[in-house]
Amino acid sequence: MSAELTDRQVLTRLAWLFALFAAIGLVAGASRMWPAGWQLRACGDVVRVREALSMFVFTPALCLVFWLIGRTVGRGRTVVAADLLMVLSVYGVACGMGIHDPANRLISAYSGTGALTPEVRRSLVYLDDALGHWVFWSGFVLATWVLGLRQALAPLTERMQWPWRIGLGAVAAAFLWVMVTNLWDEYPKTRADLGVILLAALGPLAAHAAAGRGAGVLRMPLHFVVYPVYLGSVAVTLVSWLVRYGRV
Repeated sequence: MSAELTDRQVLTRLAWLFALFAAIGLVAGASRMWPAGWQLRACGDVVRVREALSMFVFTPALCLVFWLIGRTVGRGRTVVAADLLMVLSVYGVACGMGIHDPANRLISAYSGTGALTPEVRRSLVYLDDALGHWVFWSGFVLATWVLGLRQALAPLTERMQWPWRIGLGAVAAAFLWVMVTNLWDEYPKTRADLGVILLAALGPLAAHAAAGRGAGVLRMPLHFVVYPVYLGSVAVTLVSWLVRYGRV
C-alpha cells in the first residue's frame, strides 16, 4: 500500500495538474476558432483533423487530468466507489465531447452551402445541442461531485500558506476566464448551463458541510479553486448579460 501524500505533495501535484488542465482547456478552446477548412482535412483514412484533435488529443488528456486530480485530493487513498464513479464521469465527459464537437463543426462548416438537408441539419443540431451537450454536462457534474467529496474526506492537515493561495488563485482566474468566455457570448442559449454549473457547485458545498470535519476552505485546495470558478462564472455571466442586454 502506498504511503499517504503529505500536504506539500498534494499541493505540488494539484498545482501542476490544475495548470495542465487550464493549458489543455485554453488550447482546446483556441482550436475551435481555427479555420474550418484546415480542420476538415483528412487525417488518415478514418477521421479528419477536427475529430482527431477532439477525440484523441484533448478529450483523453482532460480525462486523465480529471482522474489524477481525484487521486491527488484523496491523498493517494483507494476508494473503490469513488474510483468507479470517476470512471463513469470520465466516460460522460469523453462521450459528450466525442458527440458534440464533430456535430458542431459539421454544422459550422456546411451551413449556407446547401449541403445540409433540413432532416440532416435537425439531426446534427440534436447531436450537438441536446445529446452531446447534456451527456458532457452529466459527466462534468458527476466529476465535480466526486472530486468535492474526496477532498472533503481528506482535507489538508494545515492551512495553505500564501504562495499556494496565490498560485491556486491564478489557476482559478484562468479557469474562470475560460468558463466565462464560453458562456457570455451565447445568450440566451447558455442560461440552462448556468443552472448546471450551480448544480455542480452544490456537490462540493454539500460535501464540505457534511464531511469536511470543520475544515475551512484553506485546507481544501480543490474547493479553493472550484468555489470562485463556478460561482464566479455564473455571477460574471449574469452581470454581463444585464449590462449588454438589459435582462438575463
